[in-house]
Order: sequence, then structure tokens, then C-alpha cells
Amino acid sequence: MMQQYLETKEQYKDCILFYRLGDFYEMFFEDALVASKELEITLTGKNCGTEERAPMCGIPHHAMEGYLTKLVSRGYRVAICEQVEDPKTTKGIVKREVVRIVTPGTNLNTQALDESKNNYLMGIYYAGDTFGISSVDVSTGDYYMTEVDSLKKVNDELMKYMPSELICNAAFFMSGMNIEELKDRFGIAVSSLEDWYFDLVGCESALQEHFHVASLQGLGILEYPSGVIAAGSIMQYLRETQKNSLAHITTLLPYSTGKYMVLDSATRRNLELVETLREKQ
Repeated sequence: MMQQYLETKEQYKDCILFYRLGDFYEMFFEDALVASKELEITLTGKNCGTEERAPMCGIPHHAMEGYLTKLVSRGYRVAICEQVEDPKTTKGIVKREVVRIVTPGTNLNTQALDESKNNYLMGIYYAGDTFGISSVDVSTGDYYMTEVDSLKKVNDELMKYMPSELICNAAFFMSGMNIEELKDRFGIAVSSLEDWYFDLVGCESALQEHFHVASLQGLGILEYPSGVIAAGSIMQYLRETQKNSLAHITTLLPYSTGKYMVLDSATRRNLELVETLREKQ
């Protein structure tokens, strides 16, 4: 069983692995050390062939959503590994598969989400002097994309959407954006993805496949090449993490920031357009 666990964990190194064993989800090794501290649950150990007992902790399967939300809200990614065979009819090790990866921008637990706010996942693709930006709320299906030409405008979009998670290409880390401020001050989980997520052909293909179109002409987004990559990277990311139908996302809305009067974050805050200054209501 531990061999099966290690093989699965190898595929999801950047996630805390919730590994289903009977009526519990168990975590082992480094995952157990992190989870026991963050969730304030007891850390135990398990004999698994090594010299020392492997650190281990667990949660009841029926209480999983609450613990899951707590980890995700603190910026962790969680891979949920379920038993996909009936233990009663299976000889030997029960087959298990990761059925979902939950991240701050893809948490669908309605009890954990604020009904008055969107929970946005934002994708940013930086290439030279252009930033492609796309935002999606997986719980509602809202899906937008645009392009801007300066960090100030990127910051305006970030403050407008206030995403819980931001995915980007490695170049964005070199753009001059204060990544640590996004993480520490605004609580946005930021991660750069592998290059293949931002391959133009792959992004176009992902969007065409999702919206069932032969070309992107019909979506009206061809004038935003960097925006297409940002939106396509999000679609590929969702397919990787959700592992189920995204049919409720039916429209991708392109927009140009130049067609609107932009109120920067300080103006919106001081005018109390969306929340009060003092109580944040």
C-alpha cells in the first residue's frame, strides 16, 4: 500500500495528498507534518519498511470538505486520491486514483465560499511588452480575457478581480511585479506553470475543444493573441485539476480596458464602491 502511495505522491509532488484508506483520508511523511500543524490534528506514525516510523495523520472522510477548505484557503494545493474499486470484491491492493486537485482558485465548496463575492482564478502571460490576462470563476462560469501593456494596468486588473489564485508563465516573475506583496499583503496564491501550458497551439486547441468550434474566429478573440494564451493556459489548468466536465463555462468574454474609464484600486477603495474602509463590509 505504501508503495502505491509513493508512486501516486511522485506524480503530485506539489500537492498535499489526501489518500483514502477505508473511512479516512491519510497523509504521510512531509504532508503529514504540514497538515497536522495547519489543521491542528494529532500526528502519529506508521511502520512502512523504513528504519523509522513514517509520520502520519488522518481525517474522517465525511469531514473532508472542512479540512480541505482550511488548507486551500492558506494557499496549499490538495490532491484527493479515492478508492476506485470495491474493497469487498477486490483481491490484493485496492486501485486508487486522484479524482480532483483543489487549489485556492478552484475550490467549489459552496459552504466555504462567500456568496457575495466571486472566487477568481487568474492567468497572466507575459511576453515582452504585452500582458495577456484571463480570469475565471469556476463556481459561476464567468470567464474573461484582455491584454494590457503596462504593469500599472496589470495591477489595476488584479485589484479589480482580487483573485484567490494566480497562475503565470516564468517570465512574469521577471516583469517587475512585486510577487511577494501579492502573496503576503493580498493573500493571492501565485505559481508559475511549466512552459507547455503557455504554448500557443496548445492553448488554441484547448479553447477550440472546450467551446466546440473549428477556429477561434467565432469567439471574437483573435485580436488578443497574448490573451488567448492566458485564457488557454487557464483552460488547460482546469482540465488538469478538475478532471471532470466544465460544460457550465459556456462563454469567453474579451474586453479592452481602453474602452472603459478605469478607476484605480485607491480610488475604488476611497469611494467605498464595494466595501467600507473601516469594517470591510
